[in-house]
Amino acid sequence: MTSLWLSLSLAVLLDAGHATSAGTPPATDLLFSSNRDGNSEIYVIRSGRGEWTRLTEHDAVDNWPVWSPDGKRIAFQSRRQGNLDIWVMAADGSDPRQLTSDAEPDYLPAWSPDGRSILFTSWRREAGDTARAPHLYLMNADGTEQRRLVPESLNSSEGATWSPDGKWIVFARKGDRGADLYLADQHGNQLRRITHDGTRNIYSGSPTFSPDGRSIAFYADDGKSAALVVIGRNGKGRRTLVAEGYNWYPRWSSDSQWLVFTTRRPGAAKDDIDVMAVSVEGGLPIPLVGGATREQEGSWRP
Repeated sequence: MTSLWLSLSLAVLLDAGHATSAGTPPATDLLFSSNRDGNSEIYVIRSGRGEWTRLTEHDAVDNWPVWSPDGKRIAFQSRRQGNLDIWVMAADGSDPRQLTSDAEPDYLPAWSPDGRSILFTSWRREAGDTARAPHLYLMNADGTEQRRLVPESLNSSEGATWSPDGKWIVFARKGDRGADLYLADQHGNQLRRITHDGTRNIYSGSPTFSPDGRSIAFYADDGKSAALVVIGRNGKGRRTLVAEGYNWYPRWSSDSQWLVFTTRRPGAAKDDIDVMAVSVEGGLPIPLVGGATREQEGSWRP
């Protein structure tokens, strides 16, 4: 019943066309990953259609898909070569290319606004490291010039995203009791803390800038639930949009008016994870795609 309900809801939304109203998320191509076929693969639902199009088909796990700024390419993470690496493919799933091949895991890609660079997280060790730990890295979009961006470790398997002007990045760093959000410039310097959740045993993660550059969306996990939160880039004006259940990986609509996110609703089975949307003005979340399996990491085409 859950799967049917979500499919019907999605069909209604897609039939609405491209116009966005106060009660309707943008009806554009929706990218996400799912294990409905037994293994995590990447799918897209085209605008105006209800059927799923499978973009990857491999025995290894493919997930965390992200659109390039022009919507023509998709970066993702995969274990196709036995290790977790960053790959890129055309928007139709063709021409998959491996970008990283380090012996340590590389994952959580994020495109720069101009499409020329990709941020990612890696556990690779460099000279001077006293312990194996995750750090933020940067590379050209073709995989060349891979280098560490922020000297300090994230202390957790988190990633980073860019401000729309390409001058700043936002990321989460774990402390002794929780995790907080930080800003750094495009060179990995001028670190500035913008939340203080760690002192309250709250883990804040997966931050992402709104396309207008004014706000940052993220999740705040207190161990009992993970709320979907929006805050100003200066750390002020914090608002909780979805408080119940576990809500992760927010990504913005191009007009900065909606968030698509991954959720496990209260009472749902551990592996029953869906993709939903919510207006930044508040209101009830709207189902986009889901079922009894894991549908997650949704994003709208730019």
